[in-house]
Amino acid sequence: MSQITKVVREGDAPIPSGQTVQFGPTRAPAPPSAPTPAAPPTPATPPIVVKPKANGTRRFVLLVVVPLVALVAGFGWWLTGGRYIATDNAYVGADKSLITPQVTGPVVAVHVVEGQKVKVGDPLFDIDPKPYEIAVALGRGRLDAAKVAFANLKSSYVSNEDQIRMGQDSVRVRQTEFDRKNDLATRGSGTNVDRDTSLAALIQARQLLEFVRNQQASTMVKLGGSLDASIENFPEYIQARAGLDEAERNLKNTKVLSPIDGVATQVSQIQLGRVAPAGQPVFAVVSDKSLWVDGNPKESDLTFVREGQPATVTIDAFPGKVWKGTICSIAPGTGAQFSILPPQNASGNWVKVVQRVPLRFCFAPDEDTKYIRAGMSAYLSIDTGRVRTIKGVLDGIAETVDGLMGRGGAGAAASAK
Repeated sequence: MSQITKVVREGDAPIPSGQTVQFGPTRAPAPPSAPTPAAPPTPATPPIVVKPKANGTRRFVLLVVVPLVALVAGFGWWLTGGRYIATDNAYVGADKSLITPQVTGPVVAVHVVEGQKVKVGDPLFDIDPKPYEIAVALGRGRLDAAKVAFANLKSSYVSNEDQIRMGQDSVRVRQTEFDRKNDLATRGSGTNVDRDTSLAALIQARQLLEFVRNQQASTMVKLGGSLDASIENFPEYIQARAGLDEAERNLKNTKVLSPIDGVATQVSQIQLGRVAPAGQPVFAVVSDKSLWVDGNPKESDLTFVREGQPATVTIDAFPGKVWKGTICSIAPGTGAQFSILPPQNASGNWVKVVQRVPLRFCFAPDEDTKYIRAGMSAYLSIDTGRVRTIKGVLDGIAETVDGLMGRGGAGAAASAK
């Protein structure tokens, strides 16, 4: 093994403590041989100085400073968070009217095409009006007949009054004749046959008078209790008037008009000659105004959401565009409560599922929504105005500690018992 010889020449600088000086290896002296010319001295290898590593400072920064900065930044971010509630389970809504004919009949004219904008009262299509025109004519005839019947009843009432006066006179004459013949028969100057004949005539006159009086009373009832009663209270007139109104209404409904402003859609479902049944929708008109957005945030996000809070909406079809508005309503129940088969959580196996509560976003009046279409996907963000503070955090911690201590005291008291 070779040996390293440390040679310190006179005049070299002293070696500082704590530093390492490395020297190159020195060759061992050659064995004695023939004298050779002296070689020039070999220059010494320069020393390599190694500085100590600052491991302590770096470790302090990594283990203390960086986590502390991250903790402070995270706490600050948490304080500023929780104000905005957002959900992408949101869709544009609009008023939609299903065009449903009120009468049955074949379609004879269609006045709109797919995508056409219509106003309230614009004609959409027509149903064959001929059967309903006939019904109107029949209703008018019945109404005229009711008027004639009312006039006849008044005339009959006046005629009955004359017949009653004549009957009363006839009864008085028959009564006088009977009294005379009865007196003669009692004195023996007359026969019983004449007396009986006179009695029969008297009875017949009284019956005729009673019949006319009953007929007059029936006429008065039909007239509505008074000779001066209006025809508007005459039952037959009321029935005829109602029948005519219904016939005219049906005739009017043969022309189907637009109930709202909007855009006609699915018009291809109706064709000329097709029999449109009453009560069955044939196409729709979707409003292009007064749009809204229906959002469905999780129930855990609604803690600080209230009606009237400002909100913004972005729509997937228009990236980068933001619409402003407010929360105009919050549903009184979750969506599951209004489903066809509501959940029965009190029976069978139960698995907790986070529910969603529908709410509605209304656009601000000055927002332009003419390019938005119903059903588009949206992203809803609500500004609840909630601000977290350090005082609130401390109060929450204090309440938690008090609750834990109270629970521990109650447990200790229970165990002591």
